[in-house]
Parts: sequence; structure tokens; C-alpha cells
Amino acid sequence: MRRSSLKPSRGTVWPPDVARAIEERDGYRCVGPRVGMPGVCEGPPEKDHVRASGAVGLKSRSTLDNGVLLCSNTHHPLKTREGRTWRPVLIDYLASVADPHAACIDPCPSCPARVMA
Repeated sequence: MRRSSLKPSRGTVWPPDVARAIEERDGYRCVGPRVGMPGVCEGPPEKDHVRASGAVGLKSRSTLDNGVLLCSNTHHPLKTREGRTWRPVLIDYLASVADPHAACIDPCPSCPARVMA
């Protein structure tokens, strides 16, 4: 049994270069509608960790491959409440933006490096 109360969260501090890269990658807007999350975006977009920390009181990595922009009033709370549903979807999104040609078949018309001669 815990005898002392948890300290209030100081919030997440994202490294400035990672924060900027997430914003640029996600187009400065919530990714919720792009991945099929229900509801209309409300509130400003904010950076959110996709993967769970795995332990109470710990934060998961604040890295480009673990952060997305979600609107503060609709999609961020939805992911928090229904993480088992939405985390895998957001992880798939992160994989698709890490290598946008991963699902391409040769020749890929939009990828000059994969166009067959």
C-alpha cells in the first residue's frame, strides 16, 4: 500500500528538435481524423506519447517514433481512455510515415529510387 501521495506531474518536456520534427511531420494538426478516430477535432494539437510507459509514474520515450499530434479536447482524451484500441492504430501510422514507401510495390510511380528502368 502506498503511504505517500504521488507528486503532481510536471508534464512532458519534449526535446525542441523532436517537438519540431513531430509538428512538421504531422502538418501542425491532429492526426486523429487521418487514422480514423471518431469525433471532430477540438482544441489545439498537442504532442502525445503513443506507446505506454509500462510502469506507473514513468514516461515513455519522447522520440519522433513515439509521438504524434492529437487535438487536446477530442482525440488525446480518446487515446488516453481507449489506448488498447487506438495505440496500435497510431503505431501503424508512425510506421507508415517513417517509411512512406514500405507498402509500395515495384515499380513505385511516386518513388524515383524504386522505378525500374
